[in-house]
Amino acid sequence: MSSNPYATYRNVEATTADPVTLTTMLYDGCVKALKKAVIHLESGNRNGFNDETNRAYLIIGELASTLDMSQGEIASSLAGIYGYCMRLIVESSVGDAAKLREVERHITTISTAWKTATAELKAGRAPIRAGAEAAA
Repeated sequence: MSSNPYATYRNVEATTADPVTLTTMLYDGCVKALKKAVIHLESGNRNGFNDETNRAYLIIGELASTLDMSQGEIASSLAGIYGYCMRLIVESSVGDAAKLREVERHITTISTAWKTATAELKAGRAPIRAGAEAAA
């Protein structure tokens, strides 16, 4: 067990989260890693830059691997965007912060859409549950 209580909490949170929450955590973690990578790049911390770009790359790879391609155009479009973002991360290794900022914009846009859609889905289900409970 970790001696860092925050790390322990995050580990338990990630291992017990439902798929919607886990996906949200992945998007948030990716954006955070990209921001940190830019900070490390600009401060000359190459090891920190490499660690954070690797983290962002792996997160995007995980998001891509969980796509259900049988779901049509959205999954296919996301796969293309994720692949493009992964390529930009690799290309940023020469010290190009602009490419990381572009990846951050794409992932933030997708994350915002994901959070909006899941919030609307939850809001749409709330009245159904209340009605079902009232009928019972």
